[in-house]
Amino acid sequence: MSEEQGATTPQKHIDLNPSQLIELALARGEGVLADTGALCVETGARTGRSTADRFIVREASSEEAINWGSVNRPFDADQFDALWDRVTAHAGLSDTFEQHLHVGAHSDHYLPVKVTTATAWQSLFGRNMFIRPKEYNPAN
Repeated sequence: MSEEQGATTPQKHIDLNPSQLIELALARGEGVLADTGALCVETGARTGRSTADRFIVREASSEEAINWGSVNRPFDADQFDALWDRVTAHAGLSDTFEQHLHVGAHSDHYLPVKVTTATAWQSLFGRNMFIRPKEYNPAN
């Protein structure tokens, strides 16, 4: 379908601030404002993460450091790559929200992360969970 027929190109929203994310979340019907001004969202029926759903790619550099078992379950690298490709293709079909963040505050030991979400409220959540660096450094 062409853009003239109603299809739109998905937008990628990058490093929006809280006000922008809340405004978009409200406009997209993702939540409502409480009387205190806080954004309230319904996360759905599945709100937790089961420990049985934890998989780690088994690869040489970390294989010996992982306590493999029912919690740290191995996942084949080729299967991960195929799954990553599917998720990336799916994410490209609709708007996405990206935040460039760090895990850990020490400049020698942090991990750079790019949080990509399907909703503005999830992006806001990621922004609140991780460190917002003055300057994102993807190569630690």
